[in-house]
Amino acid sequence: MATTKKQAILETALELFVSKGIDATSIRSIAKGAETSEGNIYRHFKSKNDLARTIFLNCATQFRNTMKETVEQGSGPEQQIEILIRTIFDFSFDYQKEFSFIMIANHREEIITKEMLSKPLPKDVFVEILQAGKEQGVFELPEEPTIAVAWIVGMVQRSIIFIQRNITSLEPEKVIDETVRASLRMLKA
Repeated sequence: MATTKKQAILETALELFVSKGIDATSIRSIAKGAETSEGNIYRHFKSKNDLARTIFLNCATQFRNTMKETVEQGSGPEQQIEILIRTIFDFSFDYQKEFSFIMIANHREEIITKEMLSKPLPKDVFVEILQAGKEQGVFELPEEPTIAVAWIVGMVQRSIIFIQRNITSLEPEKVIDETVRASLRMLKA
């Protein structure tokens, strides 16, 4: 439950952006859902894209912090990558709206600016571990490690969709195990 009007705006916008889409969500509908005026939204945010950026950064920070906390449980790069992959699955199940919004906004250049890409993001946790694994001779990576992150996240994202939409007959835990194994095979030196 929102404790301030700004928090109510953020929560309502997140809900609407995920359920209706960013383009189909108006400032007016956010104001109505947050029980505030459109002017109050513009007092906090310059534009709808500014609001979406703030939500993205909030969700990405929450996701990154979760990843950083869980990865510390691993004793080496392989185990840490496995933990990160499982964390993505867990986050997508436990924080469905936040995860969905990260996936939606991630492909929107008007929301994800070059400046935002310089901020700490979830992908950076992966890159750090992948580079450590490469230095230790555990992983063989492309020249740009973020490509390997994209491969893994792409696999995980599609697997999540298959689980959510019941496209696979496998139990979720089996899908997660197979995704972890496939990711590690892809990275092995």
